[in-house]
Amino acid sequence: MSVVWLNGPVGAGKTTLAYAVRALVHPVSAVALLDEDAVRQAISDATSDATLDAASDASSAPEYLCGIARLLAQQGFVVVVAASDTMPPVSLWNRANLPGYREIYLRASPETIKHRNRRRRPNDGATQPIASPPQSAALRTSGTPPPDADLTIDMDNPEPPELLAFRVAVLIPEYVLAAAGAAGFDTHRLRRGA
Repeated sequence: MSVVWLNGPVGAGKTTLAYAVRALVHPVSAVALLDEDAVRQAISDATSDATLDAASDASSAPEYLCGIARLLAQQGFVVVVAASDTMPPVSLWNRANLPGYREIYLRASPETIKHRNRRRRPNDGATQPIASPPQSAALRTSGTPPPDADLTIDMDNPEPPELLAFRVAVLIPEYVLAAAGAAGFDTHRLRRGA
């Protein structure tokens, strides 16, 4: 199966797009969604009472995402991962080790991210932006996509999430084959590349 890795700065819209991709692909293939923030929280929760240092375990969530994504893909899932500014060594490992790996970069200006964070406010209705987790200087922060990204999406002027999800879904072989089969194409010929 395939792994779709949504990459970009905190607040670019990766989680929103991940849910839209899952909603589109799920009717034709089993989908697992791995959101970096949710994985980090789960690791922190699971290790908070253990002898392990929860902070150091939670900070390695991107590395855990790679292994979990591979495990789920090997079990037949299309895996959609939302991860903030994945470092180049992680992307290289992913390309070499994850089946059907596709990397989508969401480019967003600091102004767009600031605006998106103001819209996601706490329950009390305050207008304070949500604090972003600290970022390492080694992360890509310039807004330039990785050179080997399969698709770059400009989140400063985005299309609706459903249309963006379709742009991503056409990169997933399982989705393309299912759509071709539904349209009456001979999927056996597509699989052979004929």
